[in-house]
Amino acid sequence: MRERKRILLSLSRKKSNLLLLGILFFLIFFMLVSVSIYNTSQKNVSAIEKTYGISFSIGITPDKNDMSQWEERVVEGLDSSIQAYIGPNVDEAMVRRISEEVEKITDYEAGSTADVMLYGYDLVPGFGRWDYEFFSTSTDEHHLLYDIEDTKNLMYMTCSYHTRNSERFDQFYNGAFRLTQGRHITPEDTFKCIVSENFAERNNLKLGDTLKIDLPSLNVRAKYPIESLGVVEAEIVGLFELTYQQAVSQYTIERDILENWVITDNETGRALDDIIGRNYYLGTSQFFVENPAELDEVMEQVRQLDWIDWKYYELVKDDALYSKAVKPLRTLKTIMQVCLVVIVISGVLLLVLVILHSMKRRKREAGILMSLGITGKEIRKQFLGEHLALGLAAFFFALAVSLAVTPKIGNQIYGAVNKGGEQKVYTEKEIEAAIARGENSKVAEMSRNQRTGVEPPKELTTKVDMKTALLVFAAMLLIVYYSVNEAIKKTLKLEPIRVLSMIE
Repeated sequence: MRERKRILLSLSRKKSNLLLLGILFFLIFFMLVSVSIYNTSQKNVSAIEKTYGISFSIGITPDKNDMSQWEERVVEGLDSSIQAYIGPNVDEAMVRRISEEVEKITDYEAGSTADVMLYGYDLVPGFGRWDYEFFSTSTDEHHLLYDIEDTKNLMYMTCSYHTRNSERFDQFYNGAFRLTQGRHITPEDTFKCIVSENFAERNNLKLGDTLKIDLPSLNVRAKYPIESLGVVEAEIVGLFELTYQQAVSQYTIERDILENWVITDNETGRALDDIIGRNYYLGTSQFFVENPAELDEVMEQVRQLDWIDWKYYELVKDDALYSKAVKPLRTLKTIMQVCLVVIVISGVLLLVLVILHSMKRRKREAGILMSLGITGKEIRKQFLGEHLALGLAAFFFALAVSLAVTPKIGNQIYGAVNKGGEQKVYTEKEIEAAIARGENSKVAEMSRNQRTGVEPPKELTTKVDMKTALLVFAAMLLIVYYSVNEAIKKTLKLEPIRVLSMIE
């Protein structure tokens, strides 16, 4: 009887083939689902990393005990001198040189932050405005540490963020801000700024208008009154809006209200520091690398630059912007890795046991075939053919089922892993309830209400692609080949009469 007929006859008569078919189906199905979810998670992680930048930063911590790094300076308008840091620093020239000398750095961002005063402008009101209006109009006696007029300018205090490229500014990156008019700040800009649509509307400002930015005395002293030490003017080149509702109450200080923020170029920030003779240094110095796998290598190349005195500097990996977004995806990857290992090991063991049991029952058949002159190679080929045929049937059945159900399974598992992963944005009702409970410190924190990072994907669009199917198919072939060979190799080494004599 020819080999093909023997295979077909065996497949049609052996009831144990149904058990083998079932084991192979579940093994292949779970492999397809696990690998697909793992690959989809990895693709999402890579997409987030590529979009928001694999980066590291260089920083410095001034040594307050090293007096050679500090200098006493007199600032006009102040009745006492200030201590200015003059030690090693991170400036844009240094960051630019590093990016030019290390080949795999694709881009860099350099910027800083300053407390500024938009004196005479109408800011979105918060605690500063409420505090001034309440205490300046109240007839009740009260005891204040400072005269209310000395603290009046708190209502004009906000933040100015200086950036080389505003597209890389955190709030634009994480989607909290959306540019609605004009353009972003670019590395070539000097004395340009971006403000919110709300702020512009309150003050009848438009693109091309000049914004006057005051440097308040609180930058160099803690005592009142709050005064302007000087003014820097910047042209408005862009307007932004918030993509979510920030709940603001009387407990929200003006500088924490995002629509009061000003985004400027670095030259504006440098001019503000020049007012008090302070060296402009970078609070942000990010270097971007395209390939995550090369980040450590690039950082090591930077450490090898001999013109940097590493006694004062340190390199830090920077994924703070999107670390929370990729955390559930990385967790899901780990879960799928563990599941895949468990499934493959347990599936192969079960398959070998079932095939071993099947081979024991087929010793008589093997002995007869061997006594008829059919070689061990041909017998092995027959048994492999039978199980590979079962494997093919199981594969295509499992592939059809997995194509239909993998998206749902992926979303359900991801939903369980990412449960509660979205950043909390408080509503005005929640803040009012906290005010009614007298939780003032909690209210102040709730009122900040800022998105601090990139949101993880709400859903995981999982599908079985061709690459995954081919990978699992190849794995199935190897598993079946290994299992059959392990089960039959001892029998084929014996003489036919020895095989027949072992049959009970």
